[in-house]
Amino acid sequence: MNCGDGAADMQPMPRSWQHPYIETLLDSANADGGWGYRPGLQSSAEPTALGCLALEAWHVAPSRWQQGLTTLTQLQDSDGGVRVVADVPGRNWATGLAVLAWLGAGPETQQRYASPVRRALAWLISARGRRAPDAPDVLGHDTSLEGWAWVDGTHSWVEPTAYALLALRAAGFAQHKRVREGVQLLLDRTLPDGGWNYGNTRVLGNTLRPFPLTTGIVLTALAGQRRETRIDASIQYLLDSLTSLRSPMSIGWTLIGLGAWDARPSDAGEQLARCAAQTSDPLLTTERSLLLLADAALPFPSFKTTSAHHG
Repeated sequence: MNCGDGAADMQPMPRSWQHPYIETLLDSANADGGWGYRPGLQSSAEPTALGCLALEAWHVAPSRWQQGLTTLTQLQDSDGGVRVVADVPGRNWATGLAVLAWLGAGPETQQRYASPVRRALAWLISARGRRAPDAPDVLGHDTSLEGWAWVDGTHSWVEPTAYALLALRAAGFAQHKRVREGVQLLLDRTLPDGGWNYGNTRVLGNTLRPFPLTTGIVLTALAGQRRETRIDASIQYLLDSLTSLRSPMSIGWTLIGLGAWDARPSDAGEQLARCAAQTSDPLLTTERSLLLLADAALPFPSFKTTSAHHG
């Protein structure tokens, strides 16, 4: 198939593996314009947002990814939160990713989604992870920091907090008190030797291990913060881990996170090509999209073009 809807939709096509990846991504879209985690599954917020971001990054078929942006509005609740899937309430952790997809479009398209963005940002500012009893010896982190949760009404965790920070900072809320607390939460949960896992640093006295995927997401969310020992150790952890990684999502987020700190290795393109060649088909939509995003090597998102809001 053609990767566009006509010459006006197209930019010069990317290299080798990227072309079939983009074609397959377009082919696997559902009739409503969104993507499921696998081809044929119902449209979900995370794969739809990442699919839109990947196509936006490569300037391919805007009329197609705009359908995905509309699908995200259909997953949005009246309070502004975006459900991961339509029939599961209370799990709106992908709201930040939806905002990034809406903001990643051109100015004209952004205006079209101004109302969903405004309501989603209001939800992000009001949503809070539930505080847990203070138990540093058990959990190893400051449980009074609220952040954002996977499920409404539960304790905050690293990934949903990172997604919320990315969205709020991209929208110009870098100095909002919720963003400042979210940054504090992520730094508080850095593991002793650098990196992050799902959210704890210790469990029942045992220090946990970091994950490349989560570390890449968090470093992306913290881009632009003051460089310090914890950040340096986390960057080094990703650089040391990169050659042994095989998971497309881990490689994708690792390179995006390193790029956010100007630490992307010079052979990143070759590593992505090897990953694409070695990965069995069909890929998850999220995997395909993240490899394309990592290869595009664009700011994710750019914080330099937004004005700061306060609160």
